[in-house]
Amino acid sequence: MYQNNFNNYNNNGYQNNPQYNQQMNQQYAEYMRRQMYYKDKRRKQAESLIIDSFFIGGAIIMYLVVETILVVMLQHTPFYTIYENSPTFQYAFNMIAVHILSISVPFTVMAMILKKRFVGPLVPVKKVKPAVFWSWVGVGMGVSIGASYLTNVIITLIKQGGYELSQPEYGKAQDPVTLILMVFAIAIVPAIFEEYALRCCTLGVLRGRGKGFAVVAVSIVFGLLHGNVIQFIFAFLVGLIAGYITVKTDNVIIAMLIHGFNNGLSAVQDICNYAIGKKTTEYVLVAIVIAWIVIGIVSLIYLATRHELVEPRRNKQRDPGDLSFGVKLACLLPGLAVPIIILIVLSAQYIKKIG
Repeated sequence: MYQNNFNNYNNNGYQNNPQYNQQMNQQYAEYMRRQMYYKDKRRKQAESLIIDSFFIGGAIIMYLVVETILVVMLQHTPFYTIYENSPTFQYAFNMIAVHILSISVPFTVMAMILKKRFVGPLVPVKKVKPAVFWSWVGVGMGVSIGASYLTNVIITLIKQGGYELSQPEYGKAQDPVTLILMVFAIAIVPAIFEEYALRCCTLGVLRGRGKGFAVVAVSIVFGLLHGNVIQFIFAFLVGLIAGYITVKTDNVIIAMLIHGFNNGLSAVQDICNYAIGKKTTEYVLVAIVIAWIVIGIVSLIYLATRHELVEPRRNKQRDPGDLSFGVKLACLLPGLAVPIIILIVLSAQYIKKIG
């Protein structure tokens, strides 16, 4: 507005009009006051977000520290020999040490410290119509399978470049008790505690900064939490749909189910290998994947026809005092710098040159 009046002022020869000069001076003063206000608002937002980034990065580091301490403690006990040779012990330790203690505790502390940032409940469980609820689960699983395929394509391209990416694996379950424990360790417990840490604690802290930004930022954190580049890619992609669904529905249980069903595919593979043999298992897995893809497509169509996929567009201009999406992401870098370095270092351990 001030710029238009200034152009009109020059073009129409009002420079010698005292009354108009006084009006222009007042408008200029108001314009500069607003610019200073917006600048100060953006600065405060940036400083606040940088502080948040250090708390979130600290939660990731504490997760790694607690896990490392628990592993070192185990190594100095007689139980470590059992751990090395027993898949049952490995799954049990993984549940307790990695998810229940290492992940949930640091992120709960972070959320408690930053509880003033929350614009909603810590655990969003808003009621969703059953048809919509399960349709979102279908869409999420369809996207997860697509993300898995894309990740495999990237791994294949890297392998063609002369390198191979590996990742740590647990021993194979060889008895019913271990198979049951495996389902809890791979599918159920991670789905609950990782989604709580990411889609409840971390998303809750960042959601007030903008839903889109929060979804992307938490997906990055989700990837960093997995500690190697293979799982980072997949976790980031799955995190996008899980985060989107959570902010869209205000219900984290949907994300937990997607997480659990997705991880459960690995458990199903081991169970089928144990019960019916590897050859038949391949057909079963292909059938399950195809079924989820079909369910995902049907669910996507249903949600689209019900106008549930996206929020209605609103002609709302961005507040000049708000940070841009890119600047918000940049403000996360200081706090996430150490976790990113750790990811690179850990990933280097799993990169091997072929031949």
